[in-house]
This record gives sequence, structure tokens and C-alpha cells, in this order.
Amino acid sequence: MIRIRNAVAAALSVLLVAGCNAGNGSGGDSGTSNEGWTPEYKDGVLQPLPDGFPDRPIILLNADAPSHDDGLYARAMQTSLHDVSPVPIEVRDQNYPTFGTWAGIQYMQDQSGGKDGYIAEVCAMVGASLDLLTEPIEDEFGMTLADFNPVVVTEQTPFVLVTRSDAPWRTYQELIDAAKASPGTLRYAAASGSLLDIATSRLIKAGGLTVKTIPMEASVDAATAVAAGEADFTMLTPSVARSHEQAGKVKVLLVVSKNPTAPGDWSSAVTTTGIGMPDEPWVSYRGFIVAPEVPQAHKDWLFELFKKGGEGAAPKERIAGLPGAESIILDGDQTKKIVNDARTFAEPVIRDLGLGYDQK
Repeated sequence: MIRIRNAVAAALSVLLVAGCNAGNGSGGDSGTSNEGWTPEYKDGVLQPLPDGFPDRPIILLNADAPSHDDGLYARAMQTSLHDVSPVPIEVRDQNYPTFGTWAGIQYMQDQSGGKDGYIAEVCAMVGASLDLLTEPIEDEFGMTLADFNPVVVTEQTPFVLVTRSDAPWRTYQELIDAAKASPGTLRYAAASGSLLDIATSRLIKAGGLTVKTIPMEASVDAATAVAAGEADFTMLTPSVARSHEQAGKVKVLLVVSKNPTAPGDWSSAVTTTGIGMPDEPWVSYRGFIVAPEVPQAHKDWLFELFKKGGEGAAPKERIAGLPGAESIILDGDQTKKIVNDARTFAEPVIRDLGLGYDQK
């Protein structure tokens, strides 16, 4: 496998040394067969597999900042799993600003127990898989979609397009009209190369618009720019949008949704289906992935654990105030289908937009 170069490689080396010193359990390698296993609970606690997995703490890896959606999700799941898991559940934050999820996969592979399933990485499934098209993942890591190994999805949230609250346009159509009236003047804060950026770029092209793109490192930076009036619009996840909306700084104009009308408090906004774009796959399906080498039986056990966790109060409370957010349960095969379908849809879109990593 081709390693990350220079500074990133050095950082991972430090993390590897730290991880290798973290526990020396058997890793579920007792030689006992897991064939025919079915979930068993005692006093509400999921019992280990016949081979002994797990016999030490399970780590929930967040490859972003603790305050990011993934970090908040990891902590909500940790709370929910406290009384369900037979071993402690720990959260580990490793902020990878470049190649996020895929750097996390390599990290899991390099850590003690990572290939057994003792580390599960929080993942927004569609966005992470499409990174293969927008970033040189295969060149840098030697990874393909075959290395993407989802366990479970427990929530889905839409994307939303927001504008600054003091903008002269009050609807999505008025924003479109303003952009057409003054080509190249409206400022788009772009979380460069992200799924949010792809979704917005597609809307811009579909509307025949010319805008001024302001590259941003992350969606939180884009949100701050719009809230401060330094940009006119951007695409966000609901939780980021909600915090700035409640502060009176942004207004939601459009929701990426297959429903004809927008949900809840955003009912005055339009949806992509409502404007004649019903097939947009830009939805955040959040859950866990593991290293590609993890045995199927261990994945099955983790699915049962995370399924139970996703049904708990803490994860549901985390998204309760987010219009359009849903608690769902999808297994690895169902998630792979969503990912594969999204990739089939997205690849020509990304190429058409010039966002492929080899087009930049």
C-alpha cells in the first residue's frame, strides 16, 4: 500500500506507536467457530461471540474535529452503548484534514486490533465514497471502493442551501434571478471538493448561473463566511445550518430531498424534487465502517451492537431538532448499494463539473 507522504506520514507514525501500546487482548482469535451465531443478550448486554470477540474496549474513531457532526455522533453513540456493550466504548478523535475517512481506514489497518474490528470509524457514507473521484485516494493510499467496508447506517440527514439572512432575495428562485441579473457577482462559499460542493456546483450549472466561488477548507468555514456576510450562499448539513439559523445569521432556501415539499421549520424552502431535480443522491448517511480485513462474524456482531445503539435515546435526541433528519437502520449490504448507486450517478456529474481529482 502506498503511504501518505511527508508530514502526514510522520503524523500517522506517531499515532501508530500510540495505538500499538493500547491493550493486548486476544482480539477474538481463540480458534472457536462463530458459525451459526445469533445475538444473545443478558440483562440487556450483548454477549461476545463464541471466539471471544470483543474482549477489550471498542474504539469509535472520529476522523474530524470533536465538534464536527461525526464527533457529536460518535459521542451520542458512545452514550447509547454504555449499558449495551460488554466492553467499554471509547471515542478517539484523529483530525485528518486531508483524505479524512480514507486516512482513517489506513489508521485502523495499522492499529492493534484494527483488522479484528476493535476500531470502527464514523463515516458519512456517500461523501466518503465519492472522495475516490475527487481526491487522489488510489494514488496516495492504493485503495479503491473494494476497501470501503460499511457496517451500519443509523441516521440520514439532508443537505440544505442557505443564504445570509440580510440578503435581498428571500426565496431560492429570487436568488437564481439575482444571480442571472448580475453574472459573477453572487459569492458562493465552497467547501472545496466535498459532497456539499458537488451538490451545489450541480445546482449552479443546472440553473445556468455564473457565480464567484470562494474556496473554503470545510463546511464550517463556509457557514461562518455566509453568516458574517462575506459570502452569499453555501450548502450545509442541517446541524451546521441550524446553529447559524438560530443565531439569525442564515436562512434556508432549498433542501436536497426526494420529497416535493421541505420538512418542518423549513417548509417555506423548496426541495430539489420541487424544482425538477428528483434524483439527487446528496444525502448524508451516517454510521460506521471498519477495516476491509475485519472478519464477517465480527462485522455481524458490530452491526447488532450499533443497531441497538442507534435505537437508543442519545442518537435520536441529537437529531430531533433537525428538520428532515431520520433515525434509520441499514446493514452493510444495503449501505453498499446506496454507495454504488450514488457513485454511478455522481461520476459523470463530477466529470462534467470538472471536479475529478485528475481534472484539477
